[in-house]
Amino acid sequence: MKPHPQYNNLLLFDLFDKEENITHFTTTREGGVSDGTFSSFNMGNFSDDNPLNISENREILARMLYTDIRRFIIPHQTHGTGVLTIDRDFLSLDRGSAVETLYGIDATITKEKEIFLCITTADCVPVILYDRRNGVVAAIHAGWRGTVGRIVEKTVMEMERQFGSSPGNMIAGIGPAIDMAHYEVGDEVITRFYDEGFDLSDVTFFTRRTPSSRYHIDLKEINRRELIRLGVHESAIEKSPLCTFEREDIFFSARRQTIHSGRMLTGIMIKR
Repeated sequence: MKPHPQYNNLLLFDLFDKEENITHFTTTREGGVSDGTFSSFNMGNFSDDNPLNISENREILARMLYTDIRRFIIPHQTHGTGVLTIDRDFLSLDRGSAVETLYGIDATITKEKEIFLCITTADCVPVILYDRRNGVVAAIHAGWRGTVGRIVEKTVMEMERQFGSSPGNMIAGIGPAIDMAHYEVGDEVITRFYDEGFDLSDVTFFTRRTPSSRYHIDLKEINRRELIRLGVHESAIEKSPLCTFEREDIFFSARRQTIHSGRMLTGIMIKR
């Protein structure tokens, strides 16, 4: 990933930046109005930060991207596998109905133009997809629950069902998230991955230092392997090397900051 050419507090995927028909971004923790542990560009509604600060931060972002904050679709994520298509019916809803519809959604898809699909993260994996042939985009929040529930697969299948998308025509971006070295999980998590058929013998994304120690897992790599399994070309996937836990200077981290963590925002939009 690289800094935005105009705004150093936004990051871009090299792979997506080459595409003329889309705009995308990942925020960092710099450039906003929040203070304390939420300093300063907190994008997450569901934290203890002042809602007025979060609203102003989102307005700042919208102005940076020359658009209206009402064009940002930001679901109320619940670490599930709910996938929602943002279509004209959804866009015609009143605000209250739209908010209700977005509850429990961890991935969105659209073919509508000038609509930013967004996800909030603070260690979990943000994934964006772009079907070049059919002009369809998706934004996915993949924590361990979403990953083990195969939210990437469900999103890709929904793109195929609704729009005729083929993984072979897609590019994918896997954004900043916590690295395996810092992501220790309990036995119940490993049991879930085992039950869902993931190969726990692959030490590239499931490992433990001793037979009696806890497992560490690499959510970014697991989701990259899922994309390849689904048919996305390996060369069409860009995985950020940035770790949200390690890079305290530019990222929020729920593992590092506990409940007093802000959130980054990752978004993608089809241009008109």
